[in-house]
Amino acid sequence: MRALAGVFLLAAAACCWLAQPAPVQADDKATAAGAALSATIDREIDGVLKRDGIKPAPRSSDAEFIRRVYLDTVGMPPSYDEAVAFLDDTGKDKRNKLIDRLLNDPRFGRHFADHWSVLLTPRNANALSGGTYFADWMAGRVNAGVSFAQVIREIITARGDIADNPAVVPWFRDGQGELITDMSGKLTRSLMGVQIQCAECHDHPYDEAISQKTFQGMVAFLAPSRATVDQRRQPPEIVVRDDPATVNRIFEAIKNYDKLRKDQQAQVDFYRPYVNPVTLTGAKAEEKPELWRDELAAWWIDKANLQTRRYVANRMWFMAFGTGLVNPPDDFNPLNEPSHPQLLDALAAELLRSGWDVRGLYRAILRSETYQRSSAGGGGQRWHYARYPVRALTPEQFLTSLIGLMEPAQRNRLITDGFENTFVAARAQFKRNAEQRQDYSFDEDRLNRFEQRFRKVDGRWWMARMSAGRYVSLSTDDENTAADGFSLSINQALAVMNGEFTNNLAGSGESTLLGHILKRHEDPGVRFDAIYLTILSRKPTDTERQRWRDLIKGERNVLPLVEDLIFALLMTTEFGTNH
Repeated sequence: MRALAGVFLLAAAACCWLAQPAPVQADDKATAAGAALSATIDREIDGVLKRDGIKPAPRSSDAEFIRRVYLDTVGMPPSYDEAVAFLDDTGKDKRNKLIDRLLNDPRFGRHFADHWSVLLTPRNANALSGGTYFADWMAGRVNAGVSFAQVIREIITARGDIADNPAVVPWFRDGQGELITDMSGKLTRSLMGVQIQCAECHDHPYDEAISQKTFQGMVAFLAPSRATVDQRRQPPEIVVRDDPATVNRIFEAIKNYDKLRKDQQAQVDFYRPYVNPVTLTGAKAEEKPELWRDELAAWWIDKANLQTRRYVANRMWFMAFGTGLVNPPDDFNPLNEPSHPQLLDALAAELLRSGWDVRGLYRAILRSETYQRSSAGGGGQRWHYARYPVRALTPEQFLTSLIGLMEPAQRNRLITDGFENTFVAARAQFKRNAEQRQDYSFDEDRLNRFEQRFRKVDGRWWMARMSAGRYVSLSTDDENTAADGFSLSINQALAVMNGEFTNNLAGSGESTLLGHILKRHEDPGVRFDAIYLTILSRKPTDTERQRWRDLIKGERNVLPLVEDLIFALLMTTEFGTNH
């Protein structure tokens, strides 16, 4: 039954395109503030480089930049036409114009959600992923220009049925509701960067500000809340409710503890420490339990709470560079000092000034010279940012890149077949479950409401996220840790080399990548350039051209060699990394 709850948590995606929101334009004041912040970024980074005697790398080439900025904004490299248009453009301001265009692309919200949603709900190999449902909601909020403070508020205060409110998804895991102790730790770690969960059983080992009592005070804000899964309805009824009477019953039970049964006493023992809500800064909640989560959210995003803004700013920096000014990005503590404290405070201040505009903050980071440095050259450590740090693509980036190279007809067939088959099977399963138990019932209305929401999910995104869930499940480390990069294990490498996406791309039929290039270009030299521009977003080097000439010299049929070339380029570190 847990698996069935997971199926509904994970419900269907679709092959239709997500409607594009109206572009979010920056006004003159915001543009000026962004330019000032970009200058601040470069000044703070360069100041540390000068202090430590480190020479920075030169500015990236246009080919380096276009691939990098596409991956860091829309989660995939540019198309052949996009790469050619940018590389041929001689305009002085073409990089800033490209950044603005990409940040107004609906794929930006999806890439943002790929990064943030996995902090709150795990990747899942199931084709009907609740993580995708939640991520689609977050992408829509960000693309619509909603303040990120409001997004945080909506997650913390999420209530209602999952069929109507995707923001409740983080309250569930493996088809069950999260314990309030686990949920509090998840929220504090993922939305504030403070690790309170290690204080559940004892005081924090090296942070005096976080004691066991501190942990209990934060968890208490969630004491009236309940995340329940009712399997008697198919699909399962998955709901988050606030029941203030729960807290009153706990107080009453504590008074009559000696009169309770052993099992009742065990429940009281669990909840006893969690009925006096107090924030990390010592602010106590009002007496009405039904308002506790709202009060918690208000404190979380209050302008006096610098920690939340510093964490969000650090996460946005991490999105751009793969490393934070504080590392790990979700573990702010007295022993984990930021590499550039003044810069972190400046980023946090801009969040407050802009009304928590994460897109504007990201624009300033991308426009900085620090971000636009080459990944080759430069000295120092990674945290110096003397060069752009080379990093493995995330599973979503890697698989979206592969899917993006497929021909539309081929890709759409996979999406349509995958979605329709999965959803038909899920509907049949729910009906079968309801028929097999007298106390079960099939709720077609709830399933239809759920399906309608998923009909808005972008098909390519759904397929990439589903595949990413399968991919990370191939991790084989000792702790069964899911991978964030594309090359953690041998199993993952084999899946990439022999997977359906790669095999489709390496073919030479009419509806393949190579078939499209051959049809579009007649000149062999232009075809060779097109392969590199399509896969690596750059033209081949003189050395690569000569190697190719030497390889095909005397060959009557070069088509198999071209197929091998495409496969080889897809397997390169250059394709699998952002650099």
